[in-house]
Amino acid sequence: MNLCFFNLVSGERVSWDSLIESISKGRVVYVGEIHNNKKIHDLQLRIIESLVKKGFKVAVAFEMFQQPYQKYLDEFVEGKISEVEMLYLTEWHKNWNMDISLYRDIWNFARKNKLKMLAINIPTDFRKKVKTMSYEHMRKTKYLPPDLEEPDSAYIEYFKKAIGGHEGAQERFNEMLKVMLAWDEGMAYAISRFIKENKDAKVVVIVGYGHIYGRLGIPKRVERMTGERGTVIIPLQNLKDDIGKGDFGFCVE
Repeated sequence: MNLCFFNLVSGERVSWDSLIESISKGRVVYVGEIHNNKKIHDLQLRIIESLVKKGFKVAVAFEMFQQPYQKYLDEFVEGKISEVEMLYLTEWHKNWNMDISLYRDIWNFARKNKLKMLAINIPTDFRKKVKTMSYEHMRKTKYLPPDLEEPDSAYIEYFKKAIGGHEGAQERFNEMLKVMLAWDEGMAYAISRFIKENKDAKVVVIVGYGHIYGRLGIPKRVERMTGERGTVIIPLQNLKDDIGKGDFGFCVE
């Protein structure tokens, strides 16, 4: 796999060793993905492997699994159930339904090395309900933090760009925004609870890059809840535009 890496503060190209040294300093690493790009998943695994090799206690947090199914990820890592059983019990094909070969190497490495697999996504049925809730009501629900932060102007503008081409988006904008906020706050809340309860763990977050771009989604919220800034790594779309939108960017050469 031939990759290039850039520091998104300075714009300078950096080496693999420099990248790993930098992310080794913090407790949370967000590795954004384009879901169907296998090369990105290979990079995610390579980062996890490198941190394990350095002796860190690594947990892998997955957007792909919803929080109510955490026990099945635990049972899979412990060797109590097979991959087929794990995917069936977590309703993979209903809730995510992407080619399992994209992620298989990551969760098999976690199983082999007894790494915690953390389910961070909020349930689908809950995500459907929040669109009609008030923010006050959202703060009192199980999957969202009591200090849930309402969307600021930067978050709203990024979300507008993200859904710009969706038919009928303007009419449903407020509901869609509330769902996206719940998605980000809910995943951040799950990560935050884990790192507070596991002081010696380093968490690698496997998530769509839209949830971490510009630090507006999950990273900003985890930092609010825990004080952990975390390192944001994103796939580069355009280096000039992506400067300042993360800590590091990568491209496939």
